[in-house]
Amino acid sequence: MEARLFQPLPELTLGGREGEPVPLSSFQGKYLVLYFYPKANTPGCIQEAEEFSQLLPEFERLDARVVGVSRDSPQVQARFVERRGLGVTMLSDPAGEAHRAFGVLKPGGGAQRATFLIDRVGVMRWRWPKVRVSGHAQEVLAHLEALYLADQLVNPFIQARRAKRALSSRLVPRELVDRLVEAAHLAPSCFNNQPWRLVVAAGETLARVKEALSSGNYWAKPTPVIIAVTSHRDLDCKLSDNRDYFLFGCGMAVGNLMIQATQLGLIAHPIAGYSPQRVKEALGIPADYVLITLVVVGWPGDPAGLSDKHRKLELSPRARKPLAEVVFWERFGRGMQAE
Repeated sequence: MEARLFQPLPELTLGGREGEPVPLSSFQGKYLVLYFYPKANTPGCIQEAEEFSQLLPEFERLDARVVGVSRDSPQVQARFVERRGLGVTMLSDPAGEAHRAFGVLKPGGGAQRATFLIDRVGVMRWRWPKVRVSGHAQEVLAHLEALYLADQLVNPFIQARRAKRALSSRLVPRELVDRLVEAAHLAPSCFNNQPWRLVVAAGETLARVKEALSSGNYWAKPTPVIIAVTSHRDLDCKLSDNRDYFLFGCGMAVGNLMIQATQLGLIAHPIAGYSPQRVKEALGIPADYVLITLVVVGWPGDPAGLSDKHRKLELSPRARKPLAEVVFWERFGRGMQAE
């Protein structure tokens, strides 16, 4: 399968200068500029390698490694590096497996000159599928610097997330609901117990769930999807001080779901105002399970249908308490101190 933007890198292993295996995963923790070139010691490839090498201190300043890949043998790569005094790392892919995975293997077995920018967790963030050598290293450096600066900020989908109430009755396609629950299911949990149990109400049971909502959640009535989050204390770790970890694990799952919804342009609003017994009956949830929350999912709608109070909240900037009220350094109650 060809590597794609915003997808984790495939599991691939290349050859080092002594022929030793070098997994691509070994570069995680740093940005990776991975560039494919046709053949060592040819004019264009020499120029490209030298331009990257000249800018190597700038790439390193941005916490990046620069790695060139060709189908040449490790011995040829080593001579190329030594003869030209190159600073970049050169890896060998004689069988063309990495070339094939990145979609740069030509029908005749040659290589398309291409570059890929991979972030510190191993996700491809940018690509240049057809490279013109002159000035290319500088262009890659500029993109890396922009990415590096952006990655220092709070995740934009976390910044954009709002638990809004104005919802449309427009249907949410099943494949998007599948993405939401998949994101929830990828949440961390104690010993990987995965205590969440999600029940999607999007068909015949949806009306019964809506009937169980409190009057204050009138705004959820248009929604096409409600996801019940339920669990049991026996599904997860039981710790000292009466800590039942299943609630935390399910909260992590809902957090993942909400961020995924934001990326998809959806609203995912967890609520607590409902009759647990009536929802359990509607969805067949066992009586001894805890119905932790209902997540109301839908497309943004018209705020005109909200109450005056909710419409004001909907249209106002998001308000958060100062960090100093909720985050303490070293000891509870000790406010955040500026360095």
